[in-house]
Amino acid sequence: MKIAYVLSQNKGGLPHYAAELANAVARHAEVTVFKPAETTADDIFSEDVETVNIFRSMNISIPDMYSLDFEVTNNLRGLASYRNLKQIREYDPDIIHDPTDFFPQVKFFTKLYRLDAAYPTVVTYHEVPPPVTSVSNPLGAAEELLNTAIPDADLDQIIVHSDQQRTTFARRLSRLDIEVIPHGVYEFFTEHDYQQHPENPTTILFFGNIFPAKGLDVLAEAVRMVKREIPDVTLLIAGDGRLASETKRIIENERDCFEVHNYFVPNETVGEFFSRAAVVVLPYREAHTEGTKGHSGALSTAYAFGKPVVTTSIGDFPTQVGESDSGLVVPPADPAALANAITELLENEERRTEMAHNSAQQAERLSWENIADRHIEVYKHVIEEHHTQ
Repeated sequence: MKIAYVLSQNKGGLPHYAAELANAVARHAEVTVFKPAETTADDIFSEDVETVNIFRSMNISIPDMYSLDFEVTNNLRGLASYRNLKQIREYDPDIIHDPTDFFPQVKFFTKLYRLDAAYPTVVTYHEVPPPVTSVSNPLGAAEELLNTAIPDADLDQIIVHSDQQRTTFARRLSRLDIEVIPHGVYEFFTEHDYQQHPENPTTILFFGNIFPAKGLDVLAEAVRMVKREIPDVTLLIAGDGRLASETKRIIENERDCFEVHNYFVPNETVGEFFSRAAVVVLPYREAHTEGTKGHSGALSTAYAFGKPVVTTSIGDFPTQVGESDSGLVVPPADPAALANAITELLENEERRTEMAHNSAQQAERLSWENIADRHIEVYKHVIEEHHTQ
């Protein structure tokens, strides 16, 4: 089986996801990844995966937009470089899979070159695209306006990460061919030769891109509350993006409670932050409509390091975290509830240890070998169905 993966982002969690998936599937099939010239996952791809650099790199991520850190000319050239998708015809795969949300430029050139008609085509959506009217950020609004203007591609299969996502997608698109495959665990972070630190029982970690939907402002307020019970609590903030003014003010007023690393953390140093933390916190808000959030790269990484988590009840987190007893789940945008959960875990070492064990078990269940097996079955079915139409 020849599989062509389309990687359309050069930084953030999506390149990591595409690389881990490609590496695992390459143990069972011939895999080629068509990607930007430089990505944050270039050191992750295994020798079994062929990578072809056919797109220009862009700075068009959500943190870039909120930080106003993007070059219009460079990004326009980057978008235009997706005309090189036609090179997939030279590879002549059995199936095409975009595991990175099918951004408008990929959709446009897929349709223009009729790749969706020539080959079975699969797309993984990590979040269900919201209606244009409900989008609350500039990048999302522009993306969904473009998606509305571009004719829909003939997708053979959609993959999401949760049952809630499938329900939301099916309701909006009236599609039945939506497969639920969980997000694999980012094991590669643990394989780097990072400087491992002793775990600090009063240190918590926020890891990942920073923008309003991540709820860092709520977490900062919660930390101020936790300090009343645990004076030496420390929040490690490790990620790229613009800190909100209120968050900055809290950090300035409570300097001893915060350690800020406001940049994209290199793969080889991620383990340093996770090794120090007793608890990982995901204070996310629901970005748009209920059920659009399927998983989180930060949660996958917490599982890889066997860390207990505190998260909010958006999307599928209550199932992933609450039912597995790998952490505590609280309502979103509620700093008092978040503070109580953090305090509860920091003060109860036995409970933290139990949840850390369950977190490590989640990592085994969500190994990429298991995720790859699920994808291979989907590919076989899609290829067979495509050729019988």
